[in-house]
Amino acid sequence: MSMSGARGPGPRSFCPKTKVFPMRLGRIDSLQILRFLAAFLVLCGHSQHALVDHIGARAGTWGFIPFDWGLGVDVFFVISGFVMYYMMHDRFGNAGAAADFLRRRLIRIAPLYWLFTTLALVVLIASGAPRPGATNILFSYLFLPGPVCGDYCFPVFTLGWTLNYEMMFYVVFAVALPFRRTAGLAIIFAAILGLMAVAHLAPLDWRMLHFWGYPLTGEFLAGIVLAHLFLKGVRIPRPIAFAMLPLALVLAVIGYQTGAYDTIGRIVTGGIPATLIMAAAVLGLEPVGGQHVAPSGLTRLLVAGGDASYALYLSHPIAIKVAEVITQKLGLFERAPVLLLPIAIVGALIGAVIVHRVIEKPMLAFLNRRWSRFGSTGMGDGQPAPGRAGVIVTAEPESR
Repeated sequence: MSMSGARGPGPRSFCPKTKVFPMRLGRIDSLQILRFLAAFLVLCGHSQHALVDHIGARAGTWGFIPFDWGLGVDVFFVISGFVMYYMMHDRFGNAGAAADFLRRRLIRIAPLYWLFTTLALVVLIASGAPRPGATNILFSYLFLPGPVCGDYCFPVFTLGWTLNYEMMFYVVFAVALPFRRTAGLAIIFAAILGLMAVAHLAPLDWRMLHFWGYPLTGEFLAGIVLAHLFLKGVRIPRPIAFAMLPLALVLAVIGYQTGAYDTIGRIVTGGIPATLIMAAAVLGLEPVGGQHVAPSGLTRLLVAGGDASYALYLSHPIAIKVAEVITQKLGLFERAPVLLLPIAIVGALIGAVIVHRVIEKPMLAFLNRRWSRFGSTGMGDGQPAPGRAGVIVTAEPESR
């Protein structure tokens, strides 16, 4: 099946009774909901970690980890691959598409991240904690893994390590855009798989190469494949899609509880469940042909959560720290320590909405207005554009 040329025929389904609609690009609410749920997983994981840090074994059942909360990261990476191809599949070979793509990705991702990186740096200096070196600070702002980092290449604002992967993927994607679609996709797959292969053979002290070649990046490719199937109109019957969701959860639990995460790798224990979840959402639960019924109040709420998920990603560590202070001041660590969890989670959600509405949205609107004078191809950038995906994807930090 060719992946180049004009858009493929109308939707097809594995279920012969499914009605066929003409394919139309537009907002995919299920992706926004997944973004929120992925961010919420990470928030829960970090909140639980804070509780255990304070009370240790007293956490009891509340300290039990059923699966790696970092599954949210895997879901985000699969979504990222999906959305980038969904938005840009018809722009391969177009002059200026690569520059516009990178410009809009930077506008969407960098400013808010730089703001929180600067805040983290100020806190480090004010607290008297060991300061990162000048090179590490520079690399943090450039989305590059630090040269002195131990096993992981954490930036100054540690949650940004996954954004380093995102930016790598964006650069690879942009390099491929000037080529026809088939050649461009070959470049993307060859670059990411090639990095994995070279990193596997490279000396262990080549840390930057090992970072870029970590198999986790294969989840971007899984997202591209799912987007191609979605655009071709491939659909999974809803009963099968619903069955895939608990299957993904079971696989995630088995992968974590058996220690397979450390033996066979996260691309298997996290990547497979994340891909199953994504496939169920977009190939099974998303209406074909853009035909949506009026969303329920819960759906609108979850979609709004997805809109604020990047703000939740960046701001939730602050909310957790504030919750720890509140819990300590009220003496709850001695009387009812588990209350840290709802205080942190509710506070993080409220804080994310505030950051999204007060800082993120106005800043994006200003930057997009400012840059629009230089010309634009109308690619989605956080505010849905006609005929484009109303979803912007970024990664969340690992919860381990």
